[in-house]
Amino acid sequence: MTDVRVWTWPWLIATTLSKAVIAVVICLGLWGALPAVVGWQPTTVSSGSMLPRLHVGDVAVSRPVGATPPPVGSVLLFDDPDHPGRLRLHRFVRVDDDGRLVTRGDANANDDSSPVPLSAVRGIGTLRVPWVGLPVVWVRERAWLPLALGVLALTALTAIAAQSRRFGFPESESDEPDDEGRPGAAPESPVAGTAQQLGHEASTTQRPAPMSGAASALAVAALSGLVLVPAADAAFSDTTATTSSLAAATYFRCAKGVTAAVPYFWYRMDETSSTTTTAADSSGGGRTGVFGQAGKTAGATLACARDSGRAITFNGSSGYLSSPLIDTPVPNTFTVGIWFKTTTTRGGKLIGFGNSRTGVSSTFDRHLYMTNAGKIIFGVQPSTMKTITSPKAYNDGAWHHTVATLSSGGMKLYVDGDLVASDTSVTTGRSITSGYVRIAYDNLDGWNSAPTSRYFAGTLDDAAVYMTALSANQVDAQYESGI
Repeated sequence: MTDVRVWTWPWLIATTLSKAVIAVVICLGLWGALPAVVGWQPTTVSSGSMLPRLHVGDVAVSRPVGATPPPVGSVLLFDDPDHPGRLRLHRFVRVDDDGRLVTRGDANANDDSSPVPLSAVRGIGTLRVPWVGLPVVWVRERAWLPLALGVLALTALTAIAAQSRRFGFPESESDEPDDEGRPGAAPESPVAGTAQQLGHEASTTQRPAPMSGAASALAVAALSGLVLVPAADAAFSDTTATTSSLAAATYFRCAKGVTAAVPYFWYRMDETSSTTTTAADSSGGGRTGVFGQAGKTAGATLACARDSGRAITFNGSSGYLSSPLIDTPVPNTFTVGIWFKTTTTRGGKLIGFGNSRTGVSSTFDRHLYMTNAGKIIFGVQPSTMKTITSPKAYNDGAWHHTVATLSSGGMKLYVDGDLVASDTSVTTGRSITSGYVRIAYDNLDGWNSAPTSRYFAGTLDDAAVYMTALSANQVDAQYESGI
C-alpha cells in the first residue's frame, strides 16, 4: 500500500509557495537585466517624480534612439543637465526656440528648468519592471535594515524550498518486497518502520533539491547584476508608445522646415495678446505685419506640436492680417503656404496678394481660399481666371497644411504634403507692380466657387511667402515636421 503522511501537507504548501516566490524574483531580475545584452539600457528608479505610476526601486529599460528623433510625449533617458554624471527619466513635452528638448516629470507641476540637446538622449523608455531594483536603492542609500531583512527573507525561502524532497511524499512501496520477500507487505512496527525509513532516506537517498542551490545562485545573480544598473530620477509609464511618427522626417520642427526654405516673410502668429496690432516677421527680413483692429483671439494651440509658440483664431467677420508693401513687381515664381484649422461652411480667404492693405482690394491674385464646401482653391489670373481645386474638403476641425506654387513648371496645389491638383499650362499670374499679402480676408468676387464670406473663420498658423517655388520634397518635409 502507499504510505501517505498527512503531516507533510503544510511542508508541501510552504515549499511550493517558496519556489514560486523565488521564481518570480529570478524572472523579474532577469527581465530587468537581460535587455542590456541587446544594447538596451536598464536604469533603477531612484526618485518619486512619477508617483503613483512609477515607484522608487522599479527598473526602467530604455531602447536606443538611433537616427530617429523621438516623438513628443515619449519618455526619455538622458544625461541630467543639472547633476553631471547622473541620468534622468522624464517625458519629452516640446521643443524650445533653440531646438532643445523640454522635459517634465509626470508628477511635477512645471517643466524641467534645463532643456537638453538631442545628443544628450540615451534612449526611449520602453519597459518597466516593478520593485526589482529595491535592493540596489537600499545599497546606494545605505538602508541596511531593509536590505538585511530582504536577504534574510530570500535565505529563508531558499531553505524552505530545499526541503521539498526531504518532506515530500515518498514513492509507492507496493512493489517493494518486505524482509520475507512478500511484495506489498507492511512492516511489523509502523511507527518504528516510519522512523527507520526516514532515517534511511536521510542517510542514503536525500539529494539537494533542484531549487536549493540553483535558485539561490540565480536569484542572487539576477539581483546582483542589477547593482551595476545606473540610477535615474524618473518619470516613466509602462504604456509609453514605442513608435515614432518622425521615422522619415527631414526636419524635427516646422520652424526648421520653413527657415530652410528661406521665406520672404513668415508670420508665426505667436502673439500672446488679442489686442496687439502688429505681427512679428520671423524670416529675419523685418517685414512686420498689421492686424485688423479686432476679430482675432491670440494664444490658440499651435499646429506643430514639437514647436514652441501659439496660433491665432480669426472670427470670420472682422479679423485679418496684412503684410507691409511689397514695392517690387510680384514675381511669377513664388510659393504661399499656411496651416489652418476650421469647421466653417462659409469659406474665406486664406492667403494671397492684393493692392490694398486694409479693406477690399480691387486687384487680387495668387491666392489660396476655401469654398463653402471646405475645398481648397489656388487661383491666378494671367489674362483669364485659372484655378485648381482640391478633391477633398478640409473643414473638419483638424489642422491641415496647404501650399501653392507657381513657376515655369505650372500651378501646383499641395495639402498635407501631397500634390492634390496641378495645371502645367499656367506659368504666370496677373501683373502686379506692388501690393500686399492678405491673410484671412480680401476680395474674392467673381472667382470659381467663391465662398459666401471673404473673411476666414478658423485658426491660422505659420503663414509664409517664398520668392521661389518649393519642390514637392520641401513641401512634404514641412508637413511631416508638424505631425
